[in-house]
Amino acid sequence: MQRWCALYTKPRMERRVSEVLTGQGVETYLPLISKYNKHRRRREPSPFFPCYLFARVDPTSADFLALPWTPGLRHIVRFGGKVAWVPDEVIARIKERLAQLEQTGYFEGGRFKRGERVRIGVGPLEGLEAIFDRTVSATGRVRILLDILGRLTACEVESDWLEKAR
Repeated sequence: MQRWCALYTKPRMERRVSEVLTGQGVETYLPLISKYNKHRRRREPSPFFPCYLFARVDPTSADFLALPWTPGLRHIVRFGGKVAWVPDEVIARIKERLAQLEQTGYFEGGRFKRGERVRIGVGPLEGLEAIFDRTVSATGRVRILLDILGRLTACEVESDWLEKAR
């Protein structure tokens, strides 16, 4: 019976490991999101979990035993010495959620545009107004600029804490 396992790769080797394993007949899943590359001035896919991907293998097969020897792979993710098997439902949920996030443009700061005035509605800075700068992580952290003592100061907060200023 085939099951999903998590693989940890060397930096920026996720695609290479996925290609090698696919070439060997192993089903892989590399969660990708579309990000704007300012140096190339275009959108391109980027790993959602840097250095990680998933492979579907039979734990008793030769494919599983050969996994550690894949070029670019550091190791199979384990907890307490046991392989971290990932349920099919989790993989399906990741695929579903990434599709939703891509549709809404979440990763490009979909709710706010650079330079837009925002109001902080939660947290220690509640009630202050700031200028939205950019999204800094896929987990929902954003960078804002606060006017403190006549100077714009960068600060990172949760995007859920912000609302558009009136």
